[in-house]
Amino acid sequence: MSRAFPPRNTNICDISSKIIKELSHILDVAAPVSGWRELIDAIPEDMFDTYEVEKIAMKMYSKESPTYALMYKLGTRGKTVQDLISYLDTMRCERALMFLRNYEPIVITRQPVGSISVMERKTLRIECEATGFPYPRYQWFKGQKEIKCATEPKLVIEDIRLEDEEKYSCRIHNNRKETVTFTKPTVVKVIPNPEAVNNNEVIYARSSISERVKTTTKSTPAIHRFQPAALVQSPLRQDAPVITEHPVQQEILCLQPLRLTCNARGAPILQYQWHKDGISLPGATQNMYLVEKTTVADYGVYTCVVSNGVGEARSTEANVRIVAPIPGPGMSSVMPKIIQHPKTALVPAGSIVQFQIEATGMEPLKYQWFKDRVEMPGETGKKLQLQPDVGKHTYYCSVSNPCGTVHSKSGDLSVYHPRDQEYTATDKVVLLIGNNMYKNERPLYAPKNDVRVLADAFEQIGYRVVSLLNLTLDEMLNAVDIFCSLLDKGVYGVFYFVGHGFEKQGQCYLVPWDAPAAYGIDQCLCAEYVLVEMQKKNPALSVLMLDVCRRENENADRDQITTYKPDVRGNTVFFYSTSFGLQAFEEEPCQDSEESRNTVSGIFVKHFKKYIHLEKDVVNVFNDVVKAIKSDRSASDIQFPELRSNLRDDRCLTDKIVYQGHTRAYTKRYFQWKAAHELPQPQTVTFPEFDITVQLDYQKLFSNAMNVFATVVNPGRATESLAWLTDIPPTVCVEQSIVVQPYHVPRTLTVITDLQRLQEPLIVLLVLTVKINGQKQECRRSVNLGEPLVAPLQLRKPRTTGRKEPTEQDEARYVNTHYR
Repeated sequence: MSRAFPPRNTNICDISSKIIKELSHILDVAAPVSGWRELIDAIPEDMFDTYEVEKIAMKMYSKESPTYALMYKLGTRGKTVQDLISYLDTMRCERALMFLRNYEPIVITRQPVGSISVMERKTLRIECEATGFPYPRYQWFKGQKEIKCATEPKLVIEDIRLEDEEKYSCRIHNNRKETVTFTKPTVVKVIPNPEAVNNNEVIYARSSISERVKTTTKSTPAIHRFQPAALVQSPLRQDAPVITEHPVQQEILCLQPLRLTCNARGAPILQYQWHKDGISLPGATQNMYLVEKTTVADYGVYTCVVSNGVGEARSTEANVRIVAPIPGPGMSSVMPKIIQHPKTALVPAGSIVQFQIEATGMEPLKYQWFKDRVEMPGETGKKLQLQPDVGKHTYYCSVSNPCGTVHSKSGDLSVYHPRDQEYTATDKVVLLIGNNMYKNERPLYAPKNDVRVLADAFEQIGYRVVSLLNLTLDEMLNAVDIFCSLLDKGVYGVFYFVGHGFEKQGQCYLVPWDAPAAYGIDQCLCAEYVLVEMQKKNPALSVLMLDVCRRENENADRDQITTYKPDVRGNTVFFYSTSFGLQAFEEEPCQDSEESRNTVSGIFVKHFKKYIHLEKDVVNVFNDVVKAIKSDRSASDIQFPELRSNLRDDRCLTDKIVYQGHTRAYTKRYFQWKAAHELPQPQTVTFPEFDITVQLDYQKLFSNAMNVFATVVNPGRATESLAWLTDIPPTVCVEQSIVVQPYHVPRTLTVITDLQRLQEPLIVLLVLTVKINGQKQECRRSVNLGEPLVAPLQLRKPRTTGRKEPTEQDEARYVNTHYR
């Protein structure tokens, strides 16, 4: 069955998780070096700074995929499958392209020359070119026999011998029998080296290569009066060409003339043909080859073939090197050098936009503008002026002169529908809660990944992010309280929950991770309660995003329902990932493996992450998400999002923060948020008995989860050493502890989650095992990690909510019908 490839205009974020998984395996693991770093290098524009690259690199230490993170970032920047194919093609990464690019049959674009004469003991060069995908494979033949190791487009045989005279051809294929093809043969003639006048003997080469006729002349003064050319040109003689003056190697300045000369003798009349890099030069049929003004294109290896009806001779190679002159006054370089690149712009529809580029170098400079990597006809000036439609496009310019060509950095142009007024926020805060490891419900894969993706996305547009996994009801209520304490007039507040949920009498309920089997309203958090609490702080924008099922829960009938009535204040947006009575879905993992589960996404986040960065009001962003889900063949018939809004201002998630006049409140919120996101300081633990030092480093995963790296930085006398953490308090959870392989020193990673449940400072045991003189030994040190991240907030403290504990009869009534 043929493989289905994604359309080339597909956003990278929309590539199937199966393909992304295969690409991640190739670029994370299978590449001889970090393939995803080569992919970044292959992107023509400087899209990622050093901080972003290293942030991507840290993914591998938490058993996540750097390639997956890179693909997501490329997709959010509007890159398509076509862009990804061009990057991978630059890398010649055929294995990855096999999942994106259709089969292309072999097409020979350059045949080798029909015949070549080469002098004995010189170098033979034959070249061909072909296109196709998979990339063409080459195998050269001498007659009917394969030439070992001759598997490149260019065949080079040094020290050519007479016995090498033969027909040469190349077999080309790309792993399909029906596409095996051969080039046209090249007839190679090997000319014996003619001996010059020496020791008063003159030896002339005859027409047959296999025969040499030696003519000896005695030493007399008269012999010097005769010219060999006169003898050759005599109509009584028929001699193959013999080159008497070969072209010489040259190094000349760009724009200066090039003159190459080749003289020969022979009869009848001689014909000349110049070649550059093995290719005939049209019109170059005189004994002198002249270029009035050279450019870098004239750089290469030149030879001259001299022939007549009797035979032919090939000159020695002349390497011609074109060099740039020393820059003159006021000229910083002779090669074009761009000193002002096009700048990224964000403009309302109807605007006239002008891109400009400035470059120095040897005149004349030529300019050519490109849009989305396609040449723009007629746009050949320093400035590009246009009135674009709504959308996002990329522009860049090439600058060239006789000494070379350079390309500018890309400038992204985003055009949006204009708003009546530009709005700003005094601050922006988001609370992300994802419950997946349910005690009495079906576990979910997407919440952990979705919260991580949204945390990165909201950070990029300036939000203070609080991201929490697997909370109890008390912890959820306390988290909402702390979140609302960060809100105020002028602040944008966003609340997001992903996990199991249900709906009852028009209110949506969010299920804690430890909810009992027969959970009802009293054991869950009401989303409308969250909105009411947010509105008490009068934020400038309130957004709630609920990625849960909205089916009714029969167990909720036994509970007394408290109805929450949010105020109608405007600028409130409520987005449900599905409609009332329906389920919300997540993708299925491709395989039953941790690596595969780490790539699973919910349907809502799969599409929302592509639009969160747009300069559109919140309602239009969510409308784009609804349209995208409708167009998603895997979700269009099963998930129907619902949007409720009374947004009266065209406020965007990307609006800028302007806190002038609110500096004190802004600073207070910053320190309040920062106190909940403090990691332990890096620590150095010494083991003097082994003369070993261990470094402890920390990395935030979520606001209640962190990575701890233990690195043996000084192995001392040990031939083997490894350090890791153990005896971690049972109030928190150790998700995994592994040896990190892609590192040059012994290193382990321990993932600690549920930090909100710490009841005292986190004290762990650092274990060091060593092998000295063939003997294994162990030593332990107690390490105090303090109260990291959200631990000081005491989210675990009980709430007096009047909840009723379920009875045994309630447990028996439970029917597991909740997908989320």
